[in-house]
Amino acid sequence: MTRPAATSGDRMRDRRILGRVTHDDSAGPPAEECLLCRPAEADGFFERRRVWEDEHWRLSVVLRGAVAGFAHLEPRRHIPYITDLAGPEAATLGPVLARATAAVREATGADKVYVYVFGDRVPHLHFNLAPSHPGGPLVGGAGQVRAGAPQLDRGVHEAAAASVRRVLGG
Repeated sequence: MTRPAATSGDRMRDRRILGRVTHDDSAGPPAEECLLCRPAEADGFFERRRVWEDEHWRLSVVLRGAVAGFAHLEPRRHIPYITDLAGPEAATLGPVLARATAAVREATGADKVYVYVFGDRVPHLHFNLAPSHPGGPLVGGAGQVRAGAPQLDRGVHEAAAASVRRVLGG
């Protein structure tokens, strides 16, 4: 299934749903305006499945695109940017990130899992976890998909999400 190209109307809708789109202040939108602070709504908007969570973090696997097992790791509490990371989330990030990337790698059979953070589009800290395979759709690093890479069927993404959940004991 191919997702249609974004239109100006889509971008305006994204701005309303996602809150502030550009990094023009350090606070980001209030938590009540943040899409990622409403996880059920975020899961629907980003077409993803939550596969694991604890008291501080949640991991969701995206159900569309060219990369099966592509995941988002985000704090449950509203933390706008990585520079705002403190408290229990800062204390647990290393072990949680290691566990999540290991699970994505095992579940997808990836050689490696790229981890990256941008933060300008969605002002709620989230780590993108991108499983990479030799000859796979990622080229030159995370976020760069090979031209013409086919969009995988939702069933492939659902299977990847179920596998990550299983690896994490869920």
